[in-house]
Amino acid sequence: MSIVVYWLSEQGPGVQGFADGELSEALAFAEAQRKARSAEGQPLHRHVVISTELGDHVGLAGVSDERPADYSWTKSHRGGPPDKGNPPKTLA
Repeated sequence: MSIVVYWLSEQGPGVQGFADGELSEALAFAEAQRKARSAEGQPLHRHVVISTELGDHVGLAGVSDERPADYSWTKSHRGGPPDKGNPPKTLA
């Protein structure tokens, strides 16, 4: 179970788990929870959210320290002139 839908209702909090490959089903379930109405037309559930931690994600969580060998941008260059070069070295 790596996809979880949470919601709040008058009866208390609810939770439903889904497997990695069931993202479409989880999204449809969450949408159904959001649209559910009582006989009087009032929403049955509030604060419907999806949380995921997929097992086949690309890498470890966080920002990679790897950058191209010729990339020399630093935060101190923001708003200032780029490094000299023809053309300047950027990722764009």
